[in-house]
Amino acid sequence: MTKKQIWQTIALDLKRAANYMFMGRHEQAQYYLVEAKSLFSGQVASKKIKKIERYIKFDGNPEDLLLSGSLILTRV
Repeated sequence: MTKKQIWQTIALDLKRAANYMFMGRHEQAQYYLVEAKSLFSGQVASKKIKKIERYIKFDGNPEDLLLSGSLILTRV
């Protein structure tokens, strides 16, 4: 996968996790959060991503996860 595809996958995983978390399906949400964290840990943040890195969250409420995914998608 290209770097852009990996960042898109991270963002989509965060959005999926938020949706599952909102529906009360925490096991499925946890699966996507773990996948997003593992992909994120292997990435080198570009200049655009470094600006929003402090806002990217992998836990908390669904709104935080949705915001994180949206921020990543707008910067990729």
